[in-house]
Amino acid sequence: MTMISASAESAAAPLVLGPNLAPAATVAAAGLLLPHLERGKRVDAATLRAAMETAFGASDATGAWDWKTAYDACEAATVLFLRKYGRALFRKAGSPASRLSALSKIAGLLPTHTRRSAESQTFQQFSTPIPLGLVAAQAAAMTPADRVLEPSAGTGLLAILADSA
Repeated sequence: MTMISASAESAAAPLVLGPNLAPAATVAAAGLLLPHLERGKRVDAATLRAAMETAFGASDATGAWDWKTAYDACEAATVLFLRKYGRALFRKAGSPASRLSALSKIAGLLPTHTRRSAESQTFQQFSTPIPLGLVAAQAAAMTPADRVLEPSAGTGLLAILADSA
């Protein structure tokens, strides 16, 4: 029988380097993507990868981030865009059809969620597409007196659409 000292056991345990910085890095990546949306420029895979590598300080190959997180950064960039321009965009596009068209153009600038994990597939964890979120907000016929909650605790797309409406 081999005895392992307490110090040897603790040396084998994984190091905890502090709080999880992934949420802050994801928001930082969203901030790097926002100017692309503001200029109406497409965010392709290379642009998204560069933003993620800058924000996380490493590539996905190192395990610092995955493509689900990258897609979350795109959604967060959309939330930032709508927080900044949503109300004006909705005023200018007076009808629901015009709003849907405007949001579809924004959604068209972002990459599709083509890289999904087995866990996302198994548990059917998919983000609400921006245009569908607008349709849900329109169908809810919200008023300024209503309280709106993001049911999935996601990136805030449904909540920002409610706020913009």
